[in-house]
Amino acid sequence: MTNQDKNEKKRFWLFLVLAVVVGVAYLLWGQSNSAATLYELGFQRYKATAQLDNVAGWQRTAEEQSAYDMAAAEGATWAAANKGETGSYVTETAAEWFGDSVKLTLNYTLYRQANSCGTVILLHGFCGSTEEVQIWAPYWWDKGYNVLIPVQRGYADASDVNYVPTTWGVYEEFDLYDLIRAAGLQSENLLIHGKGTGAAAAILLCANDSLAAAGVDGLICETVYDNLGTVERDMVKELFNLGDWFVGRFLRERIRNNLGFEADSVDLPSAAANLKTPVLFLSGIEEDFLGETRTLAVAQACSAPHIKAALQGSYRGLWLTDGELYRSSVDDFLTEIGA
Repeated sequence: MTNQDKNEKKRFWLFLVLAVVVGVAYLLWGQSNSAATLYELGFQRYKATAQLDNVAGWQRTAEEQSAYDMAAAEGATWAAANKGETGSYVTETAAEWFGDSVKLTLNYTLYRQANSCGTVILLHGFCGSTEEVQIWAPYWWDKGYNVLIPVQRGYADASDVNYVPTTWGVYEEFDLYDLIRAAGLQSENLLIHGKGTGAAAAILLCANDSLAAAGVDGLICETVYDNLGTVERDMVKELFNLGDWFVGRFLRERIRNNLGFEADSVDLPSAAANLKTPVLFLSGIEEDFLGETRTLAVAQACSAPHIKAALQGSYRGLWLTDGELYRSSVDDFLTEIGA
């Protein structure tokens, strides 16, 4: 082999190695960018809402939307008639537990009635709103409860999207603690009625012995996830058709670095195993992504007195699609716990 041949061979191998390195670097860059996008969708809900508008089965059907509009109008009429008082709370406890969590000042509206039997806090889910949980308010009002509807982190203003993440209940459990103290509800008969991430925050709060002073007497939890790491992997695969090998690892690293916790450590069955607060679990048998099996896993692990009810419909609106069974399940739960 001549020197020229040797040099040609050397150049070939150098080019091949360079091509592999560039290709791998480009692949990793692309996977990292995908992880960054998924992080925004998973923890900055304004961006997620826009993306999920295009996911089949996520949005309400025309029939569900019509029922929702009627219920939302009823809730708005109730709110206007009862003129709640506005207060604020500072999310200082999450900032103490997680150094990167900014202290926020968030508002809440508290509707009081004479001779109430207690207060219920209404919490929406990841893609929900205070308007959405307002549809529950007339039911609780007629039961004799004061109603408190808070603004949750990441939902105050669309301009907050780049600065205030939602954390699937992790920071929000501490926000709930701050809310309860700010509103002076620790000594009242206190219930929390939450959906999705709002329900997760309530479970995490009541399972945290360090926050027992919150004094919650009962939970109504609609459609909760089981493990955040599992949800994240399923989201990568099912909603966005991406593999978990690189994207998932980059995403978990971003969660760890930006938010200060491991996704796999956020485990609702483990939290439920430490609960002492009675719980009503509600989920829809037609649910796919956030469905019956996830809520059932949390309910089966629950160590506190609890009831599990399966309703017709899905996360999009169980109160609307199977309202009679929903309300009778809550009635039975309240009788069971003497609330």
